[in-house]
Amino acid sequence: MNSFPSGGSRRNFLGGLAALSAGTLAQSGRVAAQGGRPRLINVHHHLTAPAYARFLTDNKVRDFPNKSGAQGIEEMDKAGINLAFTSIIGPGIWFGDLAATRRLARECNDYAAKLIADYPGRFGMFIMLPLPDIDGSLKEIEYGFETLKADGVYMFTNWGGKSLYGDKYLGDPALAPIYEELQRRKAVVYTHPKDPACCHDSLPGVNGATIEYPMDTTRTILSLLSSGTAAKYAEVRFIFSHAGGATTGVLGRIAGGATTYLQDGGTVRSGGPELGARLSLLQKFYYDTAGAANPVTLGALKKMVPLSQIFFGNDFPFGAAGEQHKLLVESGAFNAQELRAIDYENIGRLLPRARS
Repeated sequence: MNSFPSGGSRRNFLGGLAALSAGTLAQSGRVAAQGGRPRLINVHHHLTAPAYARFLTDNKVRDFPNKSGAQGIEEMDKAGINLAFTSIIGPGIWFGDLAATRRLARECNDYAAKLIADYPGRFGMFIMLPLPDIDGSLKEIEYGFETLKADGVYMFTNWGGKSLYGDKYLGDPALAPIYEELQRRKAVVYTHPKDPACCHDSLPGVNGATIEYPMDTTRTILSLLSSGTAAKYAEVRFIFSHAGGATTGVLGRIAGGATTYLQDGGTVRSGGPELGARLSLLQKFYYDTAGAANPVTLGALKKMVPLSQIFFGNDFPFGAAGEQHKLLVESGAFNAQELRAIDYENIGRLLPRARS
C-alpha cells in the first residue's frame, strides 16, 4: 500500500499538484477567454507548398506528411490555435542549381502568401531565402517584405556550401550583406535545424532529428556569438526552435568555462565577464517550445532566458498541436500568468500580426 508523502516530499508533491492545477485552469480559461475563440499562437508551423512537395518527391529526398492549408486550419482549430506562422520543412531548397533554388524559394513564398489571403487572420509567414545565392536572397528579402508583407525570414541552422546539407552556419561572414539588409529592416529571423554535413547518419539507426537537430541549433547559436554577428547586427531578432536545442546543456562552456548560477528569468547571480557578455546575447534571442514540452528542458530554458523570450511552438504537421500544448501546461514549469505570456503575449510584442 502506497503511503502519502511526508515532510519536504509532501510539500513538493502538493506544490507539483498546485502547478499542474494552475496550468490546467489556465488552459481552460484560455479556451473560454473569447467565447470559444482561443488565444494561442504557433510560431512553428511547417507548410508544404505543392512545388516543394513535388520537388522533394521527384528527387526522392524524403517522405513527409503532405498537409494542405485546409488540413492545417483543421488541426489548428482542434488545438485552439488561432494564428500560425509558416515555414517550410527540411532539408531545404538548395541542391546545387542556383536558378532552381531561386524559383523554388519564390514558389514557396507565394504559396504562403496565398494561404494568408485564403484564410484571413489565420496565418503569418517567414519567407524562404534561396541560399547560398546571396544576390538572390537580397532580392527575395525585398520581394517578401515589400510585396508579400512577410513577418520575417526563415533560415536553416546550416546553409549552402559543399554538400546537399550545407556546411556553413549563421555566423558565417558570407552572410554579411544579408544581415546588413535585415538590420536596416529590424527584421525577425526564424531558424530551424537540419542535418549538418559533418554528421549526417553518424549514428546508425538514429535519425538526425533525435541528436543532430539540437546539436546543430547550438552550433549555429555559438556561430552567431563567436563570430560577433549577434553583437554587430543587434537589430536582427533571432528565434530558435526546439528551446534552443542543446544550448542549456553547454551554457557554461559557451560562456568560456565560467560557473553559471541563474535564477528564474535568467538573472546572473555570479560569473565572469565572458559569461555576462554571451549570456546577455543569448537572453535577447527568442525560443519556441516545439518538441521541448517537458519539465527538464523547459525548466532549464526558464533558468537561461527571461520568460519574455519564450513562444509556443507546435512543429505541425509532426505531432498533434493540442497534445503539445497539453504537455506544456502539464510540465509544471509555468504558472497561469506565464502560460498566457507563452501562448500569445510574448510573440505579440515581437510580431505586429500577432497583435491583430
